[in-house]
Amino acid sequence: MAVLLIGAGNAGSALLDNVCERGAGKNPRIAIGPKVPFKHIKNKEQYRLTDKGFFGSGDEVVGRSDFKDTAASASAMNSYDAVLLEMLNKKIEDVDAAIIFLGLGGITGSGIAPTIARTLSDLDVPAMVFGMLPAPAGAETHARYGNVRYAIESLKKYTDAFLLVDNQRIAYTDNIESMYLPYNQYAAVVISDILSGSDPKTSTATSIRVRDMILNMSLSGGGFTVFGRASIISKDLLHYFIPIGGHKTVDVPTMIGVAIEKMSMNADTKIAQKSTVLFRVPSWYMKEANAIDTRSIERFQEENSSEGHYLGISLTKRSLVTLTIFFTYRYGDLPRLCEIRDDAL
Repeated sequence: MAVLLIGAGNAGSALLDNVCERGAGKNPRIAIGPKVPFKHIKNKEQYRLTDKGFFGSGDEVVGRSDFKDTAASASAMNSYDAVLLEMLNKKIEDVDAAIIFLGLGGITGSGIAPTIARTLSDLDVPAMVFGMLPAPAGAETHARYGNVRYAIESLKKYTDAFLLVDNQRIAYTDNIESMYLPYNQYAAVVISDILSGSDPKTSTATSIRVRDMILNMSLSGGGFTVFGRASIISKDLLHYFIPIGGHKTVDVPTMIGVAIEKMSMNADTKIAQKSTVLFRVPSWYMKEANAIDTRSIERFQEENSSEGHYLGISLTKRSLVTLTIFFTYRYGDLPRLCEIRDDAL
Protein backbone atom coordinates (compact mmCIF):
# COMPACT_ATOMS: atom_id res chain seq x y z
CA MET A 1 0.00 0.00 0.00
CA ALA A 2 1.12 3.55 -0.70
CA VAL A 3 2.05 6.10 1.95
CA LEU A 4 1.20 9.79 1.58
CA LEU A 5 4.26 11.95 2.33
CA ILE A 6 3.58 15.54 3.38
CA GLY A 7 6.15 18.28 4.00
CA ALA A 8 4.77 21.03 6.25
CA GLY A 9 6.66 24.33 6.16
CA ASN A 10 10.09 24.90 4.69
CA ALA A 11 12.04 22.57 6.99
CA GLY A 12 9.51 19.79 6.54
CA SER A 13 9.55 20.27 2.77
CA ALA A 14 13.35 20.16 2.75
CA LEU A 15 13.29 16.86 4.61
CA LEU A 16 10.68 15.51 2.22
CA ASP A 17 12.91 16.57 -0.68
CA ASN A 18 15.76 14.52 0.81
CA VAL A 19 13.42 11.54 1.19
CA CYS A 20 12.42 11.87 -2.47
CA GLU A 21 16.06 12.14 -3.52
CA ARG A 22 16.78 8.95 -1.61
CA GLY A 23 13.87 7.25 -3.36
CA ALA A 24 10.25 7.48 -2.29
CA GLY A 25 8.98 5.12 -4.97
CA LYS A 26 5.45 5.78 -6.19
CA ASN A 27 4.26 7.13 -2.87
CA PRO A 28 2.32 10.39 -3.41
CA ARG A 29 3.84 13.51 -1.89
CA ILE A 30 2.89 17.13 -1.15
CA ALA A 31 4.91 20.09 0.13
CA ILE A 32 2.83 22.80 1.81
CA GLY A 33 4.43 26.11 2.71
CA PRO A 34 7.93 25.81 1.22
CA LYS A 35 9.82 29.08 0.94
CA VAL A 36 11.78 27.96 -2.12
CA PRO A 37 11.16 25.40 -4.89
CA PHE A 38 12.64 21.95 -4.23
CA LYS A 39 14.41 19.81 -6.77
CA HIS A 40 12.98 16.37 -6.06
CA ILE A 41 9.37 17.38 -5.42
CA LYS A 42 7.47 18.20 -8.60
CA ASN A 43 6.24 21.77 -8.98
CA LYS A 44 2.63 20.57 -9.11
CA GLU A 45 3.14 18.94 -5.71
CA GLN A 46 4.26 22.20 -4.03
CA TYR A 47 1.75 24.62 -2.51
CA ARG A 48 2.27 28.07 -1.01
CA LEU A 49 0.15 29.47 1.81
CA THR A 50 -0.22 33.18 2.57
CA ASP A 51 -2.79 35.33 4.33
CA LYS A 52 -4.35 35.98 0.92
CA GLY A 53 -4.68 32.45 -0.39
CA PHE A 54 -3.58 28.86 -0.85
CA PHE A 55 -1.65 28.63 -4.11
CA GLY A 56 -0.57 25.78 -6.33
CA SER A 57 2.11 25.63 -8.99
CA GLY A 58 1.69 28.32 -11.63
CA ASP A 59 -0.56 30.50 -9.48
CA GLU A 60 0.43 34.07 -8.81
CA VAL A 61 1.27 34.16 -5.11
CA VAL A 62 0.01 37.24 -3.31
CA GLY A 63 -0.03 38.24 0.34
CA ARG A 64 2.40 37.62 3.15
CA SER A 65 4.62 34.56 2.73
CA ASP A 66 6.08 34.65 6.25
CA PHE A 67 3.78 34.53 9.26
CA LYS A 68 4.57 36.31 12.52
CA ASP A 69 3.66 33.33 14.73
CA THR A 70 2.11 29.86 14.71
CA ALA A 71 -1.34 31.25 15.48
CA ALA A 72 -1.24 33.23 12.23
CA SER A 73 -0.13 30.29 10.08
CA ALA A 74 -2.65 28.00 11.80
CA SER A 75 -5.45 30.50 11.16
CA ALA A 76 -4.48 30.82 7.50
CA MET A 77 -4.45 27.03 7.02
CA ASN A 78 -7.74 26.61 8.88
CA SER A 79 -9.40 29.12 6.56
CA TYR A 80 -8.56 26.83 3.62
CA ASP A 81 -9.42 23.54 5.32
CA ALA A 82 -12.08 22.76 2.71
CA VAL A 83 -9.49 23.20 -0.06
CA LEU A 84 -7.02 21.08 1.89
CA LEU A 85 -9.65 18.37 2.39
CA GLU A 86 -10.39 18.26 -1.33
CA MET A 87 -6.70 18.16 -2.22
CA LEU A 88 -5.84 15.39 0.25
CA ASN A 89 -8.92 13.41 -0.70
CA LYS A 90 -7.56 13.20 -4.25
CA LYS A 91 -4.21 11.92 -2.95
CA ILE A 92 -5.36 9.12 -0.65
CA GLU A 93 -6.52 6.55 -3.18
CA ASP A 94 -4.81 3.26 -2.21
CA VAL A 95 -3.03 5.11 0.62
CA ASP A 96 -2.56 3.08 3.81
CA ALA A 97 -1.04 5.78 6.03
CA ALA A 98 0.65 9.19 5.98
CA ILE A 99 3.84 10.76 7.30
CA ILE A 100 3.93 14.49 8.10
CA PHE A 101 7.40 16.07 8.08
CA LEU A 102 8.04 19.36 9.84
CA GLY A 103 10.52 21.44 11.75
CA LEU A 104 8.84 21.56 15.14
CA GLY A 105 10.41 24.91 16.00
CA GLY A 106 9.28 26.64 12.82
CA ILE A 107 6.35 29.02 12.53
CA THR A 108 4.73 27.75 9.34
CA GLY A 109 5.17 24.00 9.80
CA SER A 110 4.17 24.03 13.46
CA GLY A 111 1.09 26.11 12.64
CA ILE A 112 -0.23 24.18 9.64
CA ALA A 113 0.67 20.60 10.61
CA PRO A 114 -2.22 20.20 13.10
CA THR A 115 -4.76 21.15 10.43
CA ILE A 116 -3.16 18.64 8.06
CA ALA A 117 -3.28 15.95 10.76
CA ARG A 118 -6.93 16.75 11.56
CA THR A 119 -7.87 16.52 7.88
CA LEU A 120 -6.14 13.15 7.54
CA SER A 121 -8.00 11.98 10.64
CA ASP A 122 -11.28 13.09 9.05
CA LEU A 123 -10.33 11.00 6.01
CA ASP A 124 -9.53 8.01 8.27
CA VAL A 125 -5.85 7.97 7.28
CA PRO A 126 -3.54 7.21 10.23
CA ALA A 127 -0.49 9.46 10.39
CA MET A 128 2.85 9.69 12.11
CA VAL A 129 4.71 12.95 12.65
CA PHE A 130 8.41 13.13 11.77
CA GLY A 131 9.57 16.21 13.62
CA MET A 132 12.90 18.01 13.83
CA LEU A 133 13.46 19.63 17.25
CA PRO A 134 15.34 22.96 17.21
CA ALA A 135 18.74 23.46 18.79
CA PRO A 136 19.09 26.35 21.25
CA ALA A 137 19.26 29.60 19.25
CA GLY A 138 20.03 32.42 21.67
CA ALA A 139 17.28 35.01 21.91
CA GLU A 140 15.03 32.96 19.58
CA THR A 141 15.16 29.84 21.74
CA HIS A 142 12.08 30.60 23.85
CA ALA A 143 9.93 31.35 20.81
CA ARG A 144 11.08 28.21 18.97
CA TYR A 145 10.44 26.04 22.01
CA GLY A 146 7.00 27.63 22.23
CA ASN A 147 6.36 26.52 18.65
CA VAL A 148 7.38 22.98 19.58
CA ARG A 149 4.99 22.93 22.52
CA TYR A 150 2.14 24.36 20.43
CA ALA A 151 2.67 21.84 17.60
CA ILE A 152 2.94 18.77 19.84
CA GLU A 153 -0.05 19.66 21.99
CA SER A 154 -2.14 20.35 18.87
CA LEU A 155 -0.97 17.29 16.95
CA LYS A 156 -1.62 14.94 19.88
CA LYS A 157 -5.34 15.40 19.25
CA TYR A 158 -4.99 13.50 15.97
CA THR A 159 -2.02 11.13 16.32
CA ASP A 160 -0.12 9.35 19.07
CA ALA A 161 2.96 8.62 16.93
CA PHE A 162 5.85 11.10 16.92
CA LEU A 163 9.27 10.28 15.45
CA LEU A 164 11.84 12.81 16.62
CA VAL A 165 15.23 14.13 15.55
CA ASP A 166 16.98 16.58 17.87
CA ASN A 167 19.11 19.24 16.18
CA GLN A 168 20.83 19.77 19.52
CA ARG A 169 22.85 16.66 18.62
CA ILE A 170 24.65 18.71 15.96
CA ALA A 171 24.77 22.00 17.87
CA TYR A 172 28.44 21.41 18.76
CA THR A 173 29.56 22.53 15.30
CA ASP A 174 30.58 26.13 14.61
CA ASN A 175 28.21 26.20 11.63
CA ILE A 176 25.14 24.16 12.45
CA GLU A 177 23.48 25.01 9.13
CA SER A 178 26.25 23.14 7.31
CA MET A 179 25.12 19.99 9.15
CA TYR A 180 21.45 20.19 8.22
CA LEU A 181 21.87 18.46 4.84
CA PRO A 182 23.81 15.40 6.09
CA TYR A 183 21.53 15.17 9.11
CA ASN A 184 18.48 15.30 6.84
CA GLN A 185 20.05 12.64 4.65
CA TYR A 186 20.51 10.40 7.68
CA ALA A 187 16.85 10.94 8.56
CA ALA A 188 15.88 10.22 4.94
CA VAL A 189 17.50 6.77 4.91
CA VAL A 190 15.56 5.93 8.08
CA ILE A 191 12.33 6.96 6.34
CA SER A 192 13.37 4.73 3.45
CA ASP A 193 13.69 1.85 5.92
CA ILE A 194 10.20 2.58 7.25
CA LEU A 195 8.70 2.81 3.75
CA SER A 196 10.27 -0.49 2.71
CA GLY A 197 7.77 -2.38 4.85
CA SER A 198 4.87 -1.11 2.71
CA ASP A 199 6.62 -1.51 -0.65
CA PRO A 200 5.68 -4.77 -2.44
CA LYS A 201 9.11 -4.76 -4.12
CA THR A 202 11.00 -4.86 -0.82
CA SER A 203 8.58 -6.20 1.79
CA THR A 204 8.58 -9.78 3.06
CA ALA A 205 6.21 -11.83 5.15
CA THR A 206 7.95 -10.43 8.24
CA SER A 207 7.96 -6.76 7.18
CA ILE A 208 6.11 -4.10 9.18
CA ARG A 209 3.83 -1.81 7.17
CA VAL A 210 3.86 1.91 7.89
CA ARG A 211 0.31 1.64 9.24
CA ASP A 212 1.54 -0.92 11.77
CA MET A 213 4.63 1.15 12.55
CA ILE A 214 2.27 3.92 13.62
CA LEU A 215 0.54 1.51 16.01
CA ASN A 216 3.89 0.29 17.31
CA MET A 217 4.98 3.87 18.02
CA SER A 218 1.73 4.93 19.66
CA LEU A 219 1.03 5.29 23.36
CA SER A 220 -2.00 6.69 25.12
CA GLY A 221 -1.34 10.42 25.46
CA GLY A 222 1.38 10.35 22.79
CA GLY A 223 4.27 8.07 21.91
CA PHE A 224 7.59 9.82 21.28
CA THR A 225 10.11 7.77 19.37
CA VAL A 226 13.84 8.19 18.82
CA PHE A 227 15.96 6.07 16.50
CA GLY A 228 19.44 4.96 15.59
CA ARG A 229 20.78 3.18 12.53
CA ALA A 230 23.78 1.01 11.66
CA SER A 231 24.91 -0.57 8.39
CA ILE A 232 27.57 -3.03 7.26
CA ILE A 233 28.73 -4.28 3.86
CA SER A 234 27.20 -7.74 3.48
CA LYS A 235 30.13 -9.24 1.53
CA ASP A 236 33.88 -9.38 1.85
CA LEU A 237 35.82 -7.10 -0.48
CA LEU A 238 36.40 -9.73 -3.18
CA HIS A 239 32.77 -10.79 -3.38
CA TYR A 240 31.57 -7.21 -3.22
CA PHE A 241 32.65 -7.01 -6.88
CA ILE A 242 31.85 -10.64 -7.73
CA PRO A 243 28.06 -11.16 -7.60
CA ILE A 244 28.11 -14.79 -6.35
CA GLY A 245 28.67 -15.85 -2.74
CA GLY A 246 30.73 -14.23 -0.03
CA HIS A 247 27.92 -13.12 2.31
CA LYS A 248 29.11 -12.31 5.81
CA THR A 249 27.61 -13.24 9.13
CA VAL A 250 25.74 -10.34 10.71
CA ASP A 251 27.27 -9.22 14.00
CA VAL A 252 24.00 -8.17 15.61
CA PRO A 253 25.36 -6.99 19.01
CA THR A 254 27.88 -4.70 17.31
CA MET A 255 25.23 -3.25 15.00
CA ILE A 256 22.97 -2.57 17.97
CA GLY A 257 25.83 -0.78 19.73
CA VAL A 258 26.53 1.42 16.71
CA ALA A 259 22.83 2.24 16.29
CA ILE A 260 22.62 3.30 19.96
CA GLU A 261 25.58 5.65 19.50
CA LYS A 262 23.77 7.31 16.57
CA MET A 263 20.48 7.91 18.35
CA SER A 264 18.50 10.89 17.10
CA MET A 265 18.06 12.19 20.66
CA ASN A 266 19.70 11.52 24.00
CA ALA A 267 17.51 8.98 25.79
CA ASP A 268 17.77 6.13 28.29
CA THR A 269 16.92 2.94 26.41
CA LYS A 270 16.20 1.11 29.66
CA ILE A 271 13.02 3.10 30.28
CA ALA A 272 11.55 2.84 26.77
CA GLN A 273 7.97 1.61 26.61
CA LYS A 274 8.28 -0.01 23.19
CA SER A 275 11.00 -0.90 20.71
CA THR A 276 10.89 -1.74 17.01
CA VAL A 277 13.80 -3.05 14.94
CA LEU A 278 13.84 -2.92 11.14
CA PHE A 279 16.39 -4.98 9.25
CA ARG A 280 17.04 -4.51 5.54
CA VAL A 281 19.02 -7.32 3.94
CA PRO A 282 19.88 -8.81 0.53
CA SER A 283 17.57 -11.71 -0.35
CA TRP A 284 20.25 -14.31 0.50
CA TYR A 285 19.72 -13.67 4.20
CA MET A 286 16.04 -14.60 3.89
CA LYS A 287 16.88 -17.95 2.30
CA GLU A 288 19.55 -19.14 4.73
CA ALA A 289 18.50 -20.42 8.15
CA ASN A 290 20.08 -18.54 11.07
CA ALA A 291 21.66 -15.98 8.73
CA ILE A 292 20.40 -13.29 11.10
CA ASP A 293 20.74 -13.69 14.84
CA THR A 294 17.21 -12.60 15.64
CA ARG A 295 17.39 -14.02 19.16
CA SER A 296 20.05 -11.44 20.11
CA ILE A 297 17.72 -8.68 18.90
CA GLU A 298 14.78 -10.09 20.85
CA ARG A 299 16.83 -10.37 24.05
CA PHE A 300 17.97 -6.77 23.69
CA GLN A 301 14.43 -5.60 23.09
CA GLU A 302 13.09 -7.54 26.07
CA GLU A 303 15.66 -5.78 28.26
CA ASN A 304 14.85 -2.32 26.87
CA SER A 305 11.11 -2.09 26.27
CA SER A 306 8.54 -2.88 28.92
CA GLU A 307 5.31 -2.67 26.92
CA GLY A 308 6.06 -4.25 23.55
CA HIS A 309 8.73 -5.02 20.99
CA TYR A 310 8.56 -5.71 17.26
CA LEU A 311 10.89 -6.93 14.51
CA GLY A 312 10.51 -6.46 10.77
CA ILE A 313 12.75 -7.58 7.91
CA SER A 314 12.66 -6.12 4.39
CA LEU A 315 14.83 -6.55 1.30
CA THR A 316 17.42 -4.38 -0.38
CA LYS A 317 19.22 -4.80 -3.71
CA ARG A 318 22.35 -3.22 -2.26
CA SER A 319 25.15 -5.30 -0.72
CA LEU A 320 24.35 -3.87 2.68
CA VAL A 321 22.73 -5.03 5.88
CA THR A 322 21.12 -2.21 7.85
CA LEU A 323 19.57 -2.22 11.29
CA THR A 324 17.34 0.63 12.43
CA ILE A 325 16.06 0.58 15.99
CA PHE A 326 13.24 2.72 17.36
CA PHE A 327 12.53 3.37 21.05
CA THR A 328 9.16 4.79 22.07
CA TYR A 329 8.74 6.81 25.28
CA ARG A 330 6.18 8.79 27.17
CA TYR A 331 6.69 12.55 27.05
CA GLY A 332 7.93 12.80 30.64
CA ASP A 333 10.58 10.11 30.09
CA LEU A 334 12.51 12.24 27.59
CA PRO A 335 14.46 14.96 29.45
CA ARG A 336 14.97 16.95 26.26
CA LEU A 337 11.22 17.25 25.63
CA CYS A 338 10.68 18.26 29.25
CA GLU A 339 13.40 20.91 28.91
CA ILE A 340 11.71 22.35 25.82
CA ARG A 341 8.29 22.29 27.44
CA ASP A 342 9.50 23.99 30.63
CA ASP A 343 11.38 26.71 28.72
CA ALA A 344 8.29 27.39 26.60
CA LEU A 345 6.06 28.09 29.60
